Amino acid sequence: MRALFTALALALALPALAKGKNKPPKAQPKPAAAPAPHPALCSGDYADALPPEKASPILDTAREAFVFAIRNTATYERVYYGRDGKLRRAYLRSLVHGSGFAYRIVNGETHLVTNEHVASQPEVTDEEHPVDGVPMGSKKVREQLKIVRDETDDYEPGHVLLTKLLVDAQADIAVLKARKLLPVMPYRIGRSGALRAGNLVQVRGFPLGAFAALNTGKVLNPLTQDTERGWNHVDFMIDALLASGNSGSPVFAISCRTSEPELVGIYHAGYTDAAALNAVVAVDQLREELETLKVPKRDPAGVHNEITAQDRDRLIKQLLAETTRSLTFPFGGRSVVVALSDPQTIRFSILDDDYPLSTREAMALVDRGANGFGTLDSVVVPVDGQSTEAPVQALEGDVHEHFDKLYESLWRQVLGVADYRSRLAKGRLSADAFAEAQAARARIRKRTPEQKELLNTCAFEADRANFGVARVQAAAAVSPVETGTSP
Repeated sequence: MRALFTALALALALPALAKGKNKPPKAQPKPAAAPAPHPALCSGDYADALPPEKASPILDTAREAFVFAIRNTATYERVYYGRDGKLRRAYLRSLVHGSGFAYRIVNGETHLVTNEHVASQPEVTDEEHPVDGVPMGSKKVREQLKIVRDETDDYEPGHVLLTKLLVDAQADIAVLKARKLLPVMPYRIGRSGALRAGNLVQVRGFPLGAFAALNTGKVLNPLTQDTERGWNHVDFMIDALLASGNSGSPVFAISCRTSEPELVGIYHAGYTDAAALNAVVAVDQLREELETLKVPKRDPAGVHNEITAQDRDRLIKQLLAETTRSLTFPFGGRSVVVALSDPQTIRFSILDDDYPLSTREAMALVDRGANGFGTLDSVVVPVDGQSTEAPVQALEGDVHEHFDKLYESLWRQVLGVADYRSRLAKGRLSADAFAEAQAARARIRKRTPEQKELLNTCAFEADRANFGVARVQAAAAVSPVETGTSP
């Protein structure tokens, strides 16, 4: 009976199972629709303006402060004579405030970027490198860099010490290191080459070192070559209202694609007569430098950093083409005549400071070209009204070094003048060539203070030991001195 019940149960269950097999499968859930692509903020690479409803979310995306006030404290030594005629020393302190920003963490240390002129005050003060409150001719003996809250922050325990990793004077940038973790820039490095006039920019920094501030402006000129003050890099110009403490501030443009700020440059200089005309170092030329911490080699046009044999040969050919086989050029406020005395001898004659009233030679440097031009062989100076020539090998070590430096500086100057005259001739046909000639002239004029100092040093040393010996020897040849006791 139990077996019959089981069979009946199975018989009754089979139709139900058969029906279950014929039941259509359940429909699979449809995948969620892909999110719509983020609408581009604008066309092109960078935005010219921001919609009011998006301005605040875009400009205020940074949650932590990654821009800092940087204080440079330099101590200068001034050497002078007191009223009693004794040599004295005074020590003067100079404070400079600028801005800098953290851009990466390496081995638990933070790397920051600022301007070179914020990170390094002049080694020696002079007309070209003044320091407020410090007399010219003073020497820097100590320098310290710190992160501070603002220019009034004197709470030493809260300061963060910084050390230099890289200094690039021609680009006016420096990379500093803090031995602690700091918030870093949350934005990517953009492309300054994609900027165009009218693009919106924002600048984050510490104007006057007083407080953190965000300024906005527009790109006025997306590309200009900066050769002022020995700089040699590409800038773009903006009209944001900035102040001295903003030096080293990061400059951002708003990406049309991502609607986020991107680093496009570092503010470094402004025009004194125009508050809203400021120069920004373009980031494209800095990208590799910030990554490798290696300063690239640059050779600005018209500046002979290394004088080659080809440079010297070019000048010799130019002298041979002149009727007088000579050229006159300025040097340190004096006039100098460079001439080929013969095919194997070149002479730099430094004329009297009364030139052109007087054509007397105050000093001459002679290169006899035994192994090709470029080596100083002798120095000629007037001794008792007569020209006395001394071989450089006979000069004392420091005197020899100074005359070698003067000789090299004369070569550098005459090549620069020749380059300027060539550019000026081309400038009659081209506005760009004329502008290049004007820039070359400005570079030549900037050398004048250093040249004057070098001339003064060599003029003073022309009367020192070896030239004095030459004078004594000349006198001895005429009237030998007798030895022995007096009658």
